[in-house]
Amino acid sequence: MSRQTVSNVVRGRGRLASATRDRVLATITELGYKPHTGAASLRSGRTYRIAYSIPDSEFAPDNVIMLEFLRFLVTAARAREHQVLVTTSSGSDLSAIDDLIWTKSVDGFVLASVAQDDPRIALLVERKIPFACFGRIPPPLPQNWVDIDNRRAVRTVTEYVLARGYTRLCFLGYTPQGPWDDEREAGYREAMAAAGLAPALTRTGLAAAAVEAAVTRLITGPDRPTAVVAGSDVLAAACYTVASRHRLRIGSDLAVTGFDGSVISRLLTPALTTMAMPLHDLAGRLIERVTEEVAGTGPGHGEFLETVLIPGQSV
Repeated sequence: MSRQTVSNVVRGRGRLASATRDRVLATITELGYKPHTGAASLRSGRTYRIAYSIPDSEFAPDNVIMLEFLRFLVTAARAREHQVLVTTSSGSDLSAIDDLIWTKSVDGFVLASVAQDDPRIALLVERKIPFACFGRIPPPLPQNWVDIDNRRAVRTVTEYVLARGYTRLCFLGYTPQGPWDDEREAGYREAMAAAGLAPALTRTGLAAAAVEAAVTRLITGPDRPTAVVAGSDVLAAACYTVASRHRLRIGSDLAVTGFDGSVISRLLTPALTTMAMPLHDLAGRLIERVTEEVAGTGPGHGEFLETVLIPGQSV
């Protein structure tokens, strides 16, 4: 057969008779043939690698949700015959990203933890490098993003707790690290206002000691809430730890909800009620979006994916 016919079978292109395709695939199996991605890159100018840029503040061993997301991202890229190259950035220091651009080491970028006026996006737009973001970006920047509605998600889980008769609800969140923290807090405020209740908020820093101190003050004081709506599963887990230390039973003495649907939520007893992010779908769509941008076929608009309420015995 011609070289082009074999190439069409390997790449899944063109119209071929099923008998022809079967003969080529049988020979590929017999020979143990694998396409040489290096040769393909030389011919096409593509690397078939996508960079995943993580801010230094997110690149920590206890950031379980980031590690789970990265696993899904690698799997999604592999399904499209791409590899993921992980790099970090620190504030305005974008040298690692700049090096990848100048050396043409990747075809595009996936960005997460996207902040307002994110310098990474400004750099990629300036250099006309394909990218896709986990998190909304404002016009007139290219609308290459996939996100969840953090505000609606927390409003939903707060309404779930209110519907079960709890009225002294406190929101436990981080001192805002990005728009997602503000939106989660806003969702709680909206649900409380709709119920005619005054909001009560506790914010904490990222450090474990700060979290423990904030949770201790919250749930052991004289006016402790009967329910805590936490902005992450990590914060919910801290409530479990402090409550156990002070002989408070989760689910009866204190209701707790989380956010993320991470592996942490599946390890807690009693089972945590949490709002789960569709990490598998988010990763898949981001890889699709960035490869579409590379090919020049991107849709040019952002999209939302749905979160899912996972009921547990913590409420």
